[in-house]
Amino acid sequence: MGERPRKVNMMVRKIVFPDAEESLAPLFTGLRLSILEELGEFIIFYGSQPDDETFIHRIADANAVISGWGLSNTVLAALPDLEIISFTGLGVSTFIDLAETTRRNITVTHTLSASETIAEHTMGLMLDAARHISRLDRDIRKGFWSTELVGLDLKGKTLGLVGFGRIAQAVVPLAQAFGMKVVCWTRNPNQQRAAQFNIDFMELDQLLTASDVISLHLSLTPETERLINADRLRLLKPGALIINTARSKIIDEKAFTELLRSGHIGAAGIDVFDDEPISPTHPFIEFDNVVMTPHVAYNTPDALEEMFDTAIENLVAYYSGRPQNVAFNSEA
Repeated sequence: MGERPRKVNMMVRKIVFPDAEESLAPLFTGLRLSILEELGEFIIFYGSQPDDETFIHRIADANAVISGWGLSNTVLAALPDLEIISFTGLGVSTFIDLAETTRRNITVTHTLSASETIAEHTMGLMLDAARHISRLDRDIRKGFWSTELVGLDLKGKTLGLVGFGRIAQAVVPLAQAFGMKVVCWTRNPNQQRAAQFNIDFMELDQLLTASDVISLHLSLTPETERLINADRLRLLKPGALIINTARSKIIDEKAFTELLRSGHIGAAGIDVFDDEPISPTHPFIEFDNVVMTPHVAYNTPDALEEMFDTAIENLVAYYSGRPQNVAFNSEA
């Protein structure tokens, strides 16, 4: 934690965390709680993600909000005193309309943490998909013992990263340690970064054609929604793997499902879905070539501590007149 803020009149501002999971309670004690209480009155609500009406009831007169789920425009319209949203995660534009917060003069910050944690989870899904670990484990538990299912070596294979932010950059050395060649598509390629990470930048269609494994690392924006569409999915090598710890709507789920069913896409490791939690009738549940986790790639004790430390530091910085980690509206 950084420098502690000045003591303020407890009635000056109200800080609310309206959607905390019960497991986070130990994090909001001690120094973290002290810092928040020095900023103003701090209230935390535990439980499942509330609906808009409950959100409004909890934060109607808040000046600052800590949130991991974001606020809808309906909620924003009911918060005349709101000054800052300290979002606890990445991909804030998926959860908050930054054009609307800009219009309402509400500052939004994000934490930019857990990159290494999500990178490790990415590699875990990749290994599982390549070597059928979850499937074989299920078979053994059901009494089936077969050595006929053939795995895929990662060594010597080409990993194509779609996007090159902090998480993708953290994946690079992990993949290279397995002996993979790493290529990348980004909207901002340059030779300096290529040399720094020992990778090659490619055009997107070229990358999809060349890669044995694709890993998605983009924020969801109007430009990236369904970027990996049906035509692009068909460019993949037969048997290629897809790993997604970014956002589900970057990929055309219908075409993705069809190509997984046919085997053209050999396997997938998925941490994010169009609707969460997924329906019990979702086709992926029946697919042996899909390994899934429930949007938890960020979820380790170390990463959570870093995330909430940064979220609190973002509030301290804002109320000290030096905002940090501000999420800017790309359309502004």
